[in-house]
Amino acid sequence: MLRLRLSPLFVFAATTAIAMTACAPDSVRNYEAHGLNKYLDKVQDACGDTRLGNRNLGEWLRSGSGDSDSDYVYWLDQTSRLYYSRITVPQYRDAIAGAMGGVKPNAEALDCIVRNLPPDRPTKPPGGLFQ
Repeated sequence: MLRLRLSPLFVFAATTAIAMTACAPDSVRNYEAHGLNKYLDKVQDACGDTRLGNRNLGEWLRSGSGDSDSDYVYWLDQTSRLYYSRITVPQYRDAIAGAMGGVKPNAEALDCIVRNLPPDRPTKPPGGLFQ
């Protein structure tokens, strides 16, 4: 009888992927987030030369980073919450500044991100994930 043997690394990677999907932020989990994606494209174009922490925002968005980059995942989650009006602009600024090294070094990027928010943004992600 043929026996399939899975490497421990494969099992760990598969388990991690399943777990991350289950508790991923709505920005990662929601494939119907067309408005959020348009907003992120706009942020990449308008704010691409600014910096968050030690990262160039435009390059960060172009590369998409990875699930192992906790700063990127956190930023994306908080930006999604801001976009869907689940947190206020001051809460967003405090959260990102606290995680990325302070208000002053991140002021230009934060100002740009907030300035490019659409005035008619939705209040919840599409698809009914969060009612």
